[in-house]
Amino acid sequence: MNFSAGDIVSIRNRLWRVNSSEENILEATRIDSGENETHRFYLPFETVTAAHIDPPSNTRFGDAATNRLLIQAFRYSMVHGSAPLMSLQKSCVIPTNYQLVPVVMGLNMSTRVRMLIADDVGLGKTIEAGLLASELMSRNLASRILIICPRNLREQWQEALQYFFQIHADIISSVHLRSLERRLPPGANPWEHYKCLITSIDYIKSERVSRLALSVPWDLVIVDEAHLGAKPHQSSEKQSVSMERYNLVREVAKNANHLLFLTATPHNGYTDTYASLLDMLDCGIVSGPVSDPVINREIALHHVCQRRRKDVDDWFAQSDEANPFPQRVQKEVLVDLAYIEERETIHHLEEYGSSLIDLAREDDRSNVRTMAQWVVMHLHKRALSSPAALRKSLQNRLKRIEEKLSDKDESVSQGLTPDQAKATALDEETRGEISDEEASERTDTVVYGSLSALENERVTVEDLYTLAKKVTPAKDSKLRELTRAGGPLDSAMKGHNGPKKVIIFTRYKDTLDYLEKEIPKRMKGRLTSEQIVVIYGDMNEGQRKDQLERFAELKAGVLIATDCISEGINLQHMANQVIHYELPWNPNRLEQRNGRIDRYGQKAPVVHIRTLVMADTLDGTILRVLVEKAEKIRTDYGFAPPFFGDDANVVSLIQEMGIRVDLPAAQKTLFDSFEEEMTTPELPEHNPFDAETIERIRQESFYGQTEIDLSQVRARLIETEAAIGTKNDFEEFVRNGLSRFRCEIGQNHDRQETIHIALSDMLKVPGVEDIIAKATFDEQIALQETGIEQLNVGHPVVRRLIEQVKDSVFDPTSESYGRSCIITTPDISRVTALYHFLVRFTVGTQRPEVIEEIVPVACDLIDRSFFPEDQVKELMYVKPVGTQRKPQELIRHLSMALSDELYRQAFEDTVAARIATIRTERAALKEELTASGVAGEWLTGIDSVSCASHDLISLRLLEPARGAGVSR
Repeated sequence: MNFSAGDIVSIRNRLWRVNSSEENILEATRIDSGENETHRFYLPFETVTAAHIDPPSNTRFGDAATNRLLIQAFRYSMVHGSAPLMSLQKSCVIPTNYQLVPVVMGLNMSTRVRMLIADDVGLGKTIEAGLLASELMSRNLASRILIICPRNLREQWQEALQYFFQIHADIISSVHLRSLERRLPPGANPWEHYKCLITSIDYIKSERVSRLALSVPWDLVIVDEAHLGAKPHQSSEKQSVSMERYNLVREVAKNANHLLFLTATPHNGYTDTYASLLDMLDCGIVSGPVSDPVINREIALHHVCQRRRKDVDDWFAQSDEANPFPQRVQKEVLVDLAYIEERETIHHLEEYGSSLIDLAREDDRSNVRTMAQWVVMHLHKRALSSPAALRKSLQNRLKRIEEKLSDKDESVSQGLTPDQAKATALDEETRGEISDEEASERTDTVVYGSLSALENERVTVEDLYTLAKKVTPAKDSKLRELTRAGGPLDSAMKGHNGPKKVIIFTRYKDTLDYLEKEIPKRMKGRLTSEQIVVIYGDMNEGQRKDQLERFAELKAGVLIATDCISEGINLQHMANQVIHYELPWNPNRLEQRNGRIDRYGQKAPVVHIRTLVMADTLDGTILRVLVEKAEKIRTDYGFAPPFFGDDANVVSLIQEMGIRVDLPAAQKTLFDSFEEEMTTPELPEHNPFDAETIERIRQESFYGQTEIDLSQVRARLIETEAAIGTKNDFEEFVRNGLSRFRCEIGQNHDRQETIHIALSDMLKVPGVEDIIAKATFDEQIALQETGIEQLNVGHPVVRRLIEQVKDSVFDPTSESYGRSCIITTPDISRVTALYHFLVRFTVGTQRPEVIEEIVPVACDLIDRSFFPEDQVKELMYVKPVGTQRKPQELIRHLSMALSDELYRQAFEDTVAARIATIRTERAALKEELTASGVAGEWLTGIDSVSCASHDLISLRLLEPARGAGVSR
């Protein structure tokens, strides 16, 4: 016997819905269990018969409340049941149109999706990748998934996949491995055993770990912040660069069927580095030698989705949707060194730096001279950050000098590589081996020279430390500017810019400690220590989460953080103001920080950015100019320029821009030393700010090329959301369902009006605490307050509740039977039957799809006429009253209503109308996409819809109350 997609069959005494049937293999999903498990059956070994769900009992009826619960459960289980994109059928995301573009592009690639999603910071690349992953899983094109990301983004990826897409993913790392191994069969490879894993790029790159990970044939690999895995640019063949990450990503890319690269900064100004990302997509995009690649734009257009914030703003301006992005008001606050103690400290620090440079010049080893340059620049930056940071660096350095003098040790003391020291000085990434805090401390203690030179340096450092101690908080110009009446922090705490919440970013943990201690002292009566929350790199994930929850709960407060949360962390629901306590020397880092609040989901119409810049210092004379130029390019072109790429770039760029003449003598000495170490005196290969570089990035990028009209999809989602009921209907369903299954629900009596839930055994879900301490039905509260769970159709407990309701009320012998009920109401004048059918439609795509909907039909039991659609909806909300009818009479009406002769014509006409509507919607979608240049195989047959099977799920018999005279 042949079976088609959508048929109901019986296999092994269970009911299954056929998904596909090819030769001797039948794939089906079980429908008489809440687990929705899918299996593949080898037909020669199975007994398969046609089946159906039995109709409601004709001898027993349940109560109206249980029946309503059942109908709601079916509706909520298929929120986007007939949406043309299958990912929407299984997610609780209501994306905006532009976020659906990568899904459509991916579907055009058929069985091998290879894409670079390069949308700007804050546009929702995680959601876009999750939608595409869900789409591939729904179409059985992916089951084994690997996500590679920076270490600090692992938990966020795990939460997003579970929350939005119900995809359970495990984190694998040196810390998590032991827990994962406890659940493994003996001898099993965890990379193979777990279907969906999240790992950090620096964990998986080690040879031992990568060997195990690469032994698995991954269906889908997602690499977040993919620019970290691009091939580093080499100015010459002799230049040494770290290739570990690139080699790892390249091998993973070869091993994956589907591949998604996510990054907001794919182009660093070097075509070879940028092209290495496109080349790993393995789609024929790149040709020619590695050092001089050629990018085939015609091919790349089908594999790169890249939108600037400007593109999306323009798109919203022309659409009917409200723009969900805020405006940005960004200003620099120049701070003069008002106290002689500050100026003397900076002056003596510059002289000390010159002496270190002179000492290094006497050394024959180039790495000593290079390290000296980065150490001096690092110390200068620490002084510009805060007097506390400088004092700590001087203490660290003094301690190391004394140790070397005590040991009579004249060797070079170096606890980090020149590349790591450079990254520390220039606010670049230290590539995961050590934290920013540790790199900073190690840079403090890079010491060299003879014993006599060390003795002289000890005296100099002691004198400098004595000077630095005189810069008290009362004589710290920058701290005073931050905390003065009417200053940046005072204005934020008075609510001048919106909510009284502000995030202060600082580069250094020592400055963070200093601000945490001193701000409450200087803002007495305006800000207390209890209103200050701190997060820094040495905190574990649990501690960071606790601190974020603390900040979220404050009505007015300050979060002081280092760059450990400058990437990937969503803070737009907690604040709309950022203060940079010092100027990051890398504009990319500055933009990443700003992107924590200036992103999709920010409810404030404007975000406010303030950057404190010390005047007449290295900050004010050089980097302020660079940052201003970077901001102008971002405004004019819609993207930030690439920043310093190598040692020579720093020096040559400053020289070319003509700023060097403004430097104090001691600072000129520093940059003279850089020039001496350059092997070639020419300018760098590119100036990241010149027109040629910017134009090259613009020409090699793909901004705004994905103009795909998805208005039909959006309209359908809005219509579906409205059809399943109001927010109050959903809350009623969850509360009634939880109570029915003996869960305990109580109010927390907090300002967010949250509830707590103690789950019964029937509704306990792996990965969810047995007691949910804080829950809400309000999306805005859940988004804006960490630690509060939103109860929506995607929540694991709600999903379990839906399936338990569907299971428990079906059995006619069960006390909670609810497939039929009888309601007496004054709102009708004739006996009426209200049916709800589960209808399965098949779509004639290359691989047939099955979509399901609940279709209501209503018939007059006396004259057998049926009701129009608008009146059917009204019948769901009739007012019930008590009845005096005898049970025998009600049972007779129930049996009459269950005769298919009564409802057959009405059902067939309703389904035919529904099919026509779906076909029209999908034909319009097909036409829109084709007009937008989309012509993938997945569109073939998308508007070919037919009814495969149906079952009567529910019957409501509406009896008129005595004396009812209201017409139907």
